[in-house]
Amino acid sequence: MKSYIVYLVVLLSILLSKDKKELEFNNNENYEDYIKLFESSFNKLKVNFVDSVNESEMIKSGIKGMMKNLDPYTKLLEDNSLESFDILRKGKYGGVGIQIGLRRDTLTVLAPMEDSPAYSEGIIAGDKIMKIDSTFTKGLNVSDASKIIKGEVGSTVVLGIYRPSTKEKIDFELKRSSIVVKHVPYWGVDKNNIGYIRITRFSRNASKDFKKGLEGLQKQNIKGLVIDLRGNSGGLLSNAINILDYLCERGELLLFSKGKTNRSNKEWKSRRKPILDIDTPIVVLVNKGSASASEIVAGTLQDLDRAVIIGQSTFGKGLVQHMYDLNDTITLKITTSKYYLPSGRLIQKQDYLDNGFLTDGLDKIDSLFTTKGGREVKGGNGIVPDIKTKKNILSPYIQELWRQGVFLSFAASYVPFNKDLTVPVVIDSKIMKDFKLFINDYQLEYKLKGEQEYLNFVDKMKQSPISINRFSKNIYFKESVNKSFITKDSNMNYFDEIKKVQFLLEENQKWIKNGLERELSKVIAGEKERIKASLNEDNEYKKAVSLILSLKEYYTILEF
Repeated sequence: MKSYIVYLVVLLSILLSKDKKELEFNNNENYEDYIKLFESSFNKLKVNFVDSVNESEMIKSGIKGMMKNLDPYTKLLEDNSLESFDILRKGKYGGVGIQIGLRRDTLTVLAPMEDSPAYSEGIIAGDKIMKIDSTFTKGLNVSDASKIIKGEVGSTVVLGIYRPSTKEKIDFELKRSSIVVKHVPYWGVDKNNIGYIRITRFSRNASKDFKKGLEGLQKQNIKGLVIDLRGNSGGLLSNAINILDYLCERGELLLFSKGKTNRSNKEWKSRRKPILDIDTPIVVLVNKGSASASEIVAGTLQDLDRAVIIGQSTFGKGLVQHMYDLNDTITLKITTSKYYLPSGRLIQKQDYLDNGFLTDGLDKIDSLFTTKGGREVKGGNGIVPDIKTKKNILSPYIQELWRQGVFLSFAASYVPFNKDLTVPVVIDSKIMKDFKLFINDYQLEYKLKGEQEYLNFVDKMKQSPISINRFSKNIYFKESVNKSFITKDSNMNYFDEIKKVQFLLEENQKWIKNGLERELSKVIAGEKERIKASLNEDNEYKKAVSLILSLKEYYTILEF
């Protein structure tokens, strides 16, 4: 009898284990069973979980869970997150036309857009937004504030402004209009007759605005063109293709993509005669913030030997996304294909998946490709510039002046009382003296390299003496410790002494003058003049200009 019972137990165990095995997530073909399993799990949780559950949040989490093991660009977009994509696709929004940011935790107007309601009614850079309709702005972040300010075209919004320059409190009642987004904020010609165009994003209007700028530059018979894509995170693929179409010979392969569907497998060729003479040299400026559509433009021009690339290696995004509206408020953004540059290279970086799926398994052996003229270029990890540069490392002092908006605050308070200032702004000794006084009143708070270590050491010394060498090898830190502790003078602080001379340091003086030039130009004449002024101390731009002026070096790089 016992053996019979044992037999039944064993048999039952086998059957149960078999049923359990059938429910394991190991068969991709039986996805319908898994959908039923999901539905069953949802119903069981809804009915039996000890507390009440948010059913919609559970389903939303389930959808997000499906994308967890995919790439970081496949996302569920809702309301706020969808707003920026709508602006990108439509190229406009309902609002008043101001750029805003936080300066010392206060919502501040960075710049009004030209021909916008804010500009027309007299809002200026540096104005503090204290109230939006009945909502006080204290504690609001930029995203929340923007959402309140934007709205239906024709509706009104009241901004309660404090103006530091005059110490006035002003209520501006603004009628929202259709604000056209301008992601080609500046184009112009320098003293060497070299054209310059900056593209900040590939939105719906970007290629149209680029074409307008390019046609304007072509009429001036420019010697060469600098295209600035630094910090451009990408946007619409169609706009990148259009811009390439204006620069490359007709019939050139510009890009091709591969994916699962027929829609995803596509190639793009230039369709028209280029606007810019094909012999006109082009330099493209990039950095690690240049991604996606920016990399398509830079990489294609590099592959076709149509431009020299200067800067730092780009981000490395070689994937294409399509938007699928699930309803009026929810959109699914799905990576549908990989794009390949004319040489055949994929530039997707391998940083989140190590199985090689999204990178085609590129390695050192098979990642070399050749340009139209036979130069070697690499696949994977973005676009490697033809001329690599190092990013300017600003001192903590200068960084803090920018972060805290000191240059803008000074410009906003200074320009109204100095009406004789015009662009281009010349930073003379009077402006520098006035700015120094402004900083002293501003009470700038920041830490130098090694200062936090010093403060931590002070705290530890109060508890128990320890070896300096064991605690830190930082030269600045050690010098401060030597001055304050070893001399037994706790009032001597190396960092305080160093901070006293930061304004007078030659390297800092250069960047202070440039910061003042940029922000004063902005307050006087708008964003275009600010960008123009920023190029005066831009080493990458200077290198691009010198390269165009020295065609021998330019064509040597292209191996012509």
